[in-house]
Amino acid sequence: MKTYLLTFLTFFSFIAAHAQGTLLRGPYLQVATPTSIIIRWRTDQPSNSMVKVGSSSQSLDKTFTDNAATTEHEVKVTGLQAETRYYYSIGSQTAVLQTGDHNFFQTAAVAGKPGKYRFGLLGDCGTNSVIQDDVRARLMEYLGGNYMNAWLLLGDNAYSFGRDAEYQSNFFNRYKDNLLKQYPLFPSPGNHDYDNDNPARQDDHKIPYYDVFTMPTQGEAGGEPSGTESFYSFDYGNVHFLSLDSYGREDNATRLYDTLGKQVQWIKKDLAANQNKDWVVAYWHHPPYSKGSRESDGDPEMAAIRQNFIRILERMGVDLIVCGHSHVYERSRLMGGHYGNSSTFDASKHVVDLSSARYDGSDNSCPYIKNSPQSRGTVYVVAGSGGQLGNPKPDFPHKAMYHSDAEHGGSLMLEVEGNRLDLKWIAADGVIRDKFTMEKGVNKETTHEIARNQSVELKASFVGDYVWTDGSKNRTLTVQPAQSTDYTVKDAQNCIQDVFHVKVTTPKPDPAKLISLTTERDNKNSVTVKWTSETEAELSHYSVQRSDDARNFAEIGKVTGGPNSQQRKDYVFVDTQSQSLPVNDTYYYRLAMNALDGRIIYSRIVAIVLPDPVLAAEPNISLDIEIIPNPSSASQMQIRTTGQTTQMAELTLTDVSGRTLDNRKLTISQTPAAFLPSQLTTGIYFLKVSINGRSAVKKLAIQ
Repeated sequence: MKTYLLTFLTFFSFIAAHAQGTLLRGPYLQVATPTSIIIRWRTDQPSNSMVKVGSSSQSLDKTFTDNAATTEHEVKVTGLQAETRYYYSIGSQTAVLQTGDHNFFQTAAVAGKPGKYRFGLLGDCGTNSVIQDDVRARLMEYLGGNYMNAWLLLGDNAYSFGRDAEYQSNFFNRYKDNLLKQYPLFPSPGNHDYDNDNPARQDDHKIPYYDVFTMPTQGEAGGEPSGTESFYSFDYGNVHFLSLDSYGREDNATRLYDTLGKQVQWIKKDLAANQNKDWVVAYWHHPPYSKGSRESDGDPEMAAIRQNFIRILERMGVDLIVCGHSHVYERSRLMGGHYGNSSTFDASKHVVDLSSARYDGSDNSCPYIKNSPQSRGTVYVVAGSGGQLGNPKPDFPHKAMYHSDAEHGGSLMLEVEGNRLDLKWIAADGVIRDKFTMEKGVNKETTHEIARNQSVELKASFVGDYVWTDGSKNRTLTVQPAQSTDYTVKDAQNCIQDVFHVKVTTPKPDPAKLISLTTERDNKNSVTVKWTSETEAELSHYSVQRSDDARNFAEIGKVTGGPNSQQRKDYVFVDTQSQSLPVNDTYYYRLAMNALDGRIIYSRIVAIVLPDPVLAAEPNISLDIEIIPNPSSASQMQIRTTGQTTQMAELTLTDVSGRTLDNRKLTISQTPAAFLPSQLTTGIYFLKVSINGRSAVKKLAIQ
């Protein structure tokens, strides 16, 4: 019986591990980074997991597996290239569940890299309604063939209680054939995800939301590690996102609006560490301003967030805040500093820029411009009509809002290109009913200095349409002015203007113009450098330079010249160190002509060879000096004459730098005699032998 039972259990385990089953959910994409992504799906039977990826659906050459038998499959794909499209299949190690040309994703851009990116935002979408379908369809139509780099959820993702079955029917079934399998998803939770405002779930977080989604908790997608899936941050190129939890309670004690709580302390740390990002976007569920189906003056969560929390984000430079919860669309101008009820809003105090920022040529529609990290202002958006509409309050719209719409459902498309940000509200009827543009680092004034006949490329600081001074329409303009000229480039709406001052500098004459440069030596290897200048202009001095390889020159002296002269002038410089240089080598000389303004012009290079001098003697006396053995040690090296004459000589010993080491008088004859200090170390030295006013230099190699 035990043997039979063991066999049965083994067989069952084998079936569980290798059964294929039916695909119930997904695939869907999570935690996209420049080098990795997580792919999830659900099956009706447990099995192991396998994902294959490649450059085309017919060439899936990378395989990633998980041997554990499960119905909730989660596979991390790693070792990928940034901003690259990959195709994939999902299944088990024995069969494929789904593959094809529609199964693909694109890895994220490297953090900080400017580019052209698209992000969709859906609020309160999980309703299983006609509005949800219409909003999704219009979003897909807007995208057309363009890729959406990620999509973000603003909470209330599955009505009414955020249960697993509701996620299946209201969310995964609605988006499985379009959004889920191609675009990475970064969610945030709402009160309906928390079991329809269940206080117990608010504390223990035991809701399907945290089971069905995977969030970056360790900073693996950028930003500071949060250590929790309730809130997190991530980077996509030069955009930094924060997904926050406005309903859950941290440590059974604090919420988003508790400024000393765990979430807010992490937010401060994360924003402080990401000041180098061009754009910062925060999103969560409960909006601080709304007069739609939810009321920010009376709703306790909304009021506390406005009163206690958003000033932190404004102070730390968040550009855009997007929320859901209220089933309308509302959008403010660039604003800041308002934390009271709607009735206290004063545009003269709280609006930073009164433009509509629609940037469509209409009156007062220029972009919001933030030209420094210290620039004030945040735009607040409520987009809670991704799946349903709600009745607005009697005093709708909120006084802080520039555009409000309670008649149409819709989604948001956030488009970032370099230093330009555009947000568009795509209504369920396909009409873009609101939009705004924000730009940073524009309206620049730049100066370029160029030489005559030199060209320079000018580039507009903004992204848009371009109208240059000469009528050119491109973002860049290459100019080669004959004289100093100013150029301007404007956008087509006459909102932004860059000014370029191109200064053409007149080249100055060389500090000196030489007619000749020569070198000569005497029989003692003393080198004289001679040159003649034809003209001198603002000349400070000549620097005489010497080299032993014609490449690395060192200054050996200065000669004052000029400063200005139109007559021929002759100069002579004697190299007092040349007699101490190693002999039988070639040396190179040049002049550095130094101008009063610091410019330096170099002359041509002239060369000279320093031979080994022969000791001179009286006309009727044959005399020469011999050093034996050479090379040798200092104690073995000796000096003698090669002839019959005995002479009194003065010996001067120097090292290669010309420093004198020993000086003595010695009678030299045919008999060899030691002459070096006993403590002399290994190296090259020079011995100057002087007899009756004549001298010669011998090179010594001490071993």
